[in-house]
Amino acid sequence: MVTKTKKFEDELKDLETIVNQIDSGELTLEESIGAFERGVMLVKALNGKLDEVERKVELLTRSAGGELRTAPFEASSDDEHPAGARDDDETSC
Repeated sequence: MVTKTKKFEDELKDLETIVNQIDSGELTLEESIGAFERGVMLVKALNGKLDEVERKVELLTRSAGGELRTAPFEASSDDEHPAGARDDDETSC
């Protein structure tokens, strides 16, 4: 049996539907627990897909000689300077 992987957007829409069902208050306790469990599984699947995409992202940088090169994406807590950006390149004479 072959299982087809859902698109990220489809799984996100499914999660939103589950959240709306739980928030509506119309589900029984048992239905709410089941919906919550499905939601947790979807969150894990979505986080896994985001992690996979993050690993694939590459930054395009320019070396001192002007040639373009790629570098793996590294998440940075410093939003002012994306990963791979260097302040010393801007200030050196």
